[in-house]
Formats: sequence, C-alpha cells, structure tokens
Amino acid sequence: MKKFLAGGALTAVALGGMVAMAPAASAHIPNATADCTGLYVDFKSYRGGTDVEVVIDGEVVESTVLPGDFYDWVDFVEHYPFEDDTVAHTWSVSIDAHDDDRFDYTDEGTVEACATPPAKQTAQPATPEVVAGCAVTIDDVVLPENSEAVTYSKNDAGVVAALVSDEYQWIEDLGSWMPQADGSVLFPADLLLVEEECEETPSPKPSPTEPAEDEPSDEPSAPAAEEEPPVLAATGATVGGAAAFALLLVGGGVALVIARRRMAKN
Repeated sequence: MKKFLAGGALTAVALGGMVAMAPAASAHIPNATADCTGLYVDFKSYRGGTDVEVVIDGEVVESTVLPGDFYDWVDFVEHYPFEDDTVAHTWSVSIDAHDDDRFDYTDEGTVEACATPPAKQTAQPATPEVVAGCAVTIDDVVLPENSEAVTYSKNDAGVVAALVSDEYQWIEDLGSWMPQADGSVLFPADLLLVEEECEETPSPKPSPTEPAEDEPSDEPSAPAAEEEPPVLAATGATVGGAAAFALLLVGGGVALVIARRRMAKN
C-alpha cells in the first residue's frame, strides 16, 4: 500500500512538472513569410515587454513592445500588404526577447514583383521659339501648347515641361532640355533670349519760342510814318491820280459834244 501511494505521488509530481513546463516548451515560436502581395508575421508565446520591429523597403513600418509583463504570454500576428505589387520588395523582422537572448529572432528576404508593369509611352517636349530684341525677358517667350502627355510653364530659369502622369516617360535624347529632380525638364532661358543692342531714342527738338511782347517803355515813341496813298496794282499810279484823270476824260468828252453841236448849227 505504501509503495502504491509513493508511486502515485511520484507520478503526480512528474505530471505536474510536465504541465508546468508545457507553456515554456511551446513558447517563443517566430514565423515570418512574404510573397509579392505582402509580409505575414506570426510570433507566438513571447513574454510581455518583448521588442518587435518590422522593416519594408528600408522603412520601419512597425516598432512596438508586446503588452503585459514578464509573466504574460503574448502572441503577435500582423499582415503588411505591399503598396505596389508590380515591383520587387525587401523586408526584415527582428525580436528582442527580454527573458533570454537565445530567444531573439531576426529574418529578412526579397520578393519579386507579382506582375510586369505595362510599358510606358514616350513623350517629347516641344522646343519653344527663340525671342530676340532689346531688353527681352522670359515674359516675352511664348509657351508651346499643352498636349495629352506634356504641360508647359515658365519661370526665371526658363521653360519647364512636365509629364501629366506616370504613364509617360521622356525620350532618351532630350537635346537642350535639362532633367530636373522632380521629373520635369527645363529649357534654359539663356538659350531662348537673344539680347540685341537697343537703339537710342533721339531727344525731342525744342519748340520755337514765341517773341516776347514789347514791354512798356517810358521813352516817347517815334511818330508814325504818314500813310502813302494806295497804289494801283497794275499801273503803279495812285488812287487819287486815277480819279483826276477820269474827271479830265469826262470833261473833254462833254466839250467835244458841245463843239459838234455848234458846228452843226452853222
């Protein structure tokens, strides 16, 4: 009977020890997998206070501490979808277990794109016309017309061409167009503006001044010259002389008439 009891007690202790060790034996189970759609993280039975970090394409997307304390068992399960499945992605995960360094975990990898992105259409910016003249500025430049692929604007640096969407890409040989950091291209103002020498504008001639009015003087004025009788334009004779000559003719005619009458009576 004593042997039975002793054996039963030993069995109970052994079973109790197995039950007590069961969580520890199944604890700290990390798992991270990725495909072209996203990253799956499944960390089972880690102590509270454990640090977890997830990085996708070089950017930290998760940095957290598992809730609870050292005596709590915590699961961490998350899915991180990739924003663009047409390109490849890199990923990494890390666990800093506070109960023992041997339970720390790191993993990383690269996944290929799910599908090949469609080929982009090429676009060629139109070259603006050169402007020549005296004191020309960028305001004198006429912008090319916008198209379904390219829009145009200008600033002090020159004319700027920009693609309307990611469906387009610039041709390889852009000529004088200079690529910019934002994806646009610039045609420099120095190649568009041709400065010409300005012609000097002649200064206006001064208008003739009007004669000044005679100022009154205290000295006596000279007597006015006597007016000469008007002269006939054709003969140069004066008007008074012409009148006397006319009276003489009239008188002679009357005398001639009287003399003829007398002669007729005799």
